[in-house]
Amino acid sequence: MVRTSGKPACPDQTFSSEELSAEVLKKLKSFVQDENIHAAVITVPAKFTVNQKDATARAAKLAGFDQFELLQEPIAACMAYGLSNSEKSGTWIVFDFGGGTFDAALVKTEDGILKVLDTEGDNYLGGKNLDYAVVDEILIPYLRGKYSLDSVLDDEIRSWACLGDAMKRYAEVAKIQLSFKTEHHLLSELGEIPLKDAEDEDVELDLLITRDQLAVVIAPIYQRAIDLAKSLLARQHVAPTSLNTVMRVGGPTYSPILRA
Repeated sequence: MVRTSGKPACPDQTFSSEELSAEVLKKLKSFVQDENIHAAVITVPAKFTVNQKDATARAAKLAGFDQFELLQEPIAACMAYGLSNSEKSGTWIVFDFGGGTFDAALVKTEDGILKVLDTEGDNYLGGKNLDYAVVDEILIPYLRGKYSLDSVLDDEIRSWACLGDAMKRYAEVAKIQLSFKTEHHLLSELGEIPLKDAEDEDVELDLLITRDQLAVVIAPIYQRAIDLAKSLLARQHVAPTSLNTVMRVGGPTYSPILRA
């Protein structure tokens, strides 16, 4: 197991997905202090299954909402875009790359009336995949090269997974910073990573990552989403040049690696 400075590498407490979602909804509800909120519109990925929608409904009830409606995220994006867009007719594609899911939606709008022609997506593709690619292909190899970790972690899958989870936030910082600059220096504080190697040396990150290095590991993940969007257009016999708008939704779409 991972040796730590008194902190567990992975918490033992577990929560169901409904309970976690309910906590998020409760937190959002707490931001409105002037009145009691009993109803909500909750957006969900376009490819959510019936079971996943039912789980979201249970989370809404756990959060204390008496009434709620589930709205597909691409539709919500189109509605928000349409409020400020002067072009009320045309064909749009929504490229929604979120933290944990990807949706592509082909939308036809006429005089401001939205109609979803078709959707495509992956409920297990998102920003977390980018983060773990950085962890697995940049950060963990760096740590293994600098520190004696194999004997400490005993090559147990769970131990390495816990270390990977601890590294995820550093990967996310690097990913965000490299959206705005061409290189970023990852430097952890002494004792910030609660792990010592076989030589009893504190494990630290002191690593310069460039955008080119990042592109090598995350471009294939972005390509998976791009291919899904292309297959959606092909299935509906829509040429990319006939699109009026490509609507990019989600933090990861700010990346110049994706936009290129």
